[in-house]
Parts: sequence; structure tokens; C-alpha cells
Amino acid sequence: MAMLATSFFVRAADVSKTFTPSPGVVAVIEIKDSNLTWKLSGKDGAKQGEVSLDTEKTSNIEIGSYDFSGRLGFLVSHVDDGMGTYEINRVFTFSPSSNEFVERFPSCGDEFDNLKVDKKRRYLISTYWDKNIPKRCVTRLTIEK
Repeated sequence: MAMLATSFFVRAADVSKTFTPSPGVVAVIEIKDSNLTWKLSGKDGAKQGEVSLDTEKTSNIEIGSYDFSGRLGFLVSHVDDGMGTYEINRVFTFSPSSNEFVERFPSCGDEFDNLKVDKKRRYLISTYWDKNIPKRCVTRLTIEK
């Protein structure tokens, strides 16, 4: 009985999303354990990629246009591995010329922490730390060709 319950909880942490990042292209994004995989298929063939999320925390996937191009990408988020006080986000946008997802980074700091998407002004707001002092970072992503 304990084995069945453990198996259920491991499966409950797995996440999968399917969407269309650009006309004629289908994307499947999956998180299994701490690995993120994506598969694209469409008129330009099939492509796939994989990155390690490097966390034991439960991760979530959100679909959106994070470069505000209208093409859909995704972000993966999880709470930090320390005290769990802030959210770590990784942003991926779709590049139609290479038919793949490209990981994007903030204009300051190493990662998008506590990310907020400002759709009206078309930028991403995150937190970074300078000598242990939290500061605001505003990032406007260029549109991938």
C-alpha cells in the first residue's frame, strides 16, 4: 500500500502542457523529476531539447508570450531550495527561424526571481540581489527571429 501511495505522489509532481507556439507548430513541454523536456513538431520537422531544473521542489509551467511577439513560449517556476521565500523562474521563447525554444535571461542578475509580467508596458520585472540587498530588475526581451 505504501508503494502505491509513493508512486502516486511522484507522478503528481510530473507536469505536461501542449500548445501551439506559432501557426503550424505543436509543442509538448514536460517536467519529469527535475528534467524539463520540450518537443516541437510541424511543417519544419521535429526538434527537441532538455534542461535540468536543478531542484527537488515541485515546478509549474505557464504558457505566454514573454517577449510580447504574440508567439507563445513558456516559463517554469519553483520556490527556492533554501527557505522557500522566493520564486525562481526560467523563461523560454520560441524562435521560428531555428524552430526551437530559447532560454532567456534578465538584464540584471542571474535569473528571474519573483517574476512579474507587465503586459501593458511589455517588460518583465524580477528581483536580484546586490550585496544581499534586493533590487528591482526591468527586462525587455528582444524578439527572436
